[in-house]
Amino acid sequence: MFRRILIYVGGVLVTIAAITVIGMWRAGGVGTGPVATATAPDGPAREIAFVANAVGGTVTLIDLEDLTVVGEFSVVPDGERVSYFRDPIQSVIGQPLIQRFGGLNFAQDTDISPDGRVLYVARGHLGDVAAFDVASGDLMWRQPIAGFRADHMALSKDGRRLFVAAMTSRRVAVIDTATAWTVGRFTTGIFPHDNNVSDDGARIYNASLGNMIVDEPERGEADNAYLITVADVSTLEVLDTHRFERGIRPFQVTADESLIHAQLSNTHSLITYDVARREVIRRLDLPVKEGVVEDDWDFEAPHHGLVMTEDESTLCIAGRASDYVALVATEDLSLIKTIPSGDAPSWSASSAGDRYCVVANTRSDDVSVVSYATRDEVVRLPAGRGPKHVITIGRVPDDVLAGVTGR
Repeated sequence: MFRRILIYVGGVLVTIAAITVIGMWRAGGVGTGPVATATAPDGPAREIAFVANAVGGTVTLIDLEDLTVVGEFSVVPDGERVSYFRDPIQSVIGQPLIQRFGGLNFAQDTDISPDGRVLYVARGHLGDVAAFDVASGDLMWRQPIAGFRADHMALSKDGRRLFVAAMTSRRVAVIDTATAWTVGRFTTGIFPHDNNVSDDGARIYNASLGNMIVDEPERGEADNAYLITVADVSTLEVLDTHRFERGIRPFQVTADESLIHAQLSNTHSLITYDVARREVIRRLDLPVKEGVVEDDWDFEAPHHGLVMTEDESTLCIAGRASDYVALVATEDLSLIKTIPSGDAPSWSASSAGDRYCVVANTRSDDVSVVSYATRDEVVRLPAGRGPKHVITIGRVPDDVLAGVTGR
């Protein structure tokens, strides 16, 4: 009888402990905890580019007013490996498997809170999203994402919802930034990748790559391959889907949502898609440097970086395979100019007022800053190891920057 009581009590204690651990894991029970953020910086602020260094597990901060590097901090203070007790599946299967095929990726994407004080990081092969206090660099919370890889993100206009592509789970997860809890999800095409929120903040667009595990000729056989999925930001109801001929890489949606400009997997092409007509209406085959072969680019994306100017007249493109930044006119999808960059440019973003296009160069560990006005590279600045993907640009208060430069 006594033994049975001990077994019962022990079982209860184990259950309580498991629930506690899972609760901490799910709610981001590490770090200083989530906070609500304001809608805009309060007081003096500067425009800062956050460069996600995928291999090094750091974020580099660049002041776009002075064109100087002002700081860097680690986004893996809790370790470069997912521990067994934190997430046994990711620890034993997920991270080793993904890293075997994709290499190290501790910083896949970033977003900055509207008040410029909190940086959200999709930590690629760690399979989670983590939030950091920019001033101190301290980890605030972390939240696991379904599947083995946390991919690209988009932040709602009010900063309250973070949309994260769960690449191997065919869904976009939605995190409440004020609580760090996953509050919803919507279904996407196979291998969801890039995300964009509509200009009015009402809709979220997600593009998918198709099943990257099978050979490319087989991917298009699935009905849910190569989709752009459109969902309601508030209700997460899927409103529409658009089918393409290949996987969609970075893409941009016009303010009136009538056109989508996109890069395609395994091509040197750029397309313009008419949403109402549901067809590609323009295509540009971009220049390929002599001698370039498939080994010269990563992850089936010879071009991987696309941003549109505020006036929607120009696209700035990262030409990964051929080591250039391309400026393209949206009116007729014509090439304006190619500008030499660092090695393997892999993402692009525009500064306020369309002054600069900022491009991360993966293999040379630096960033090219291109002037839209002069159509030349004005400076090349050092970053961390493997700035493979995303540059987030936002205004950061002076008191936050004081904390960064003071470390």
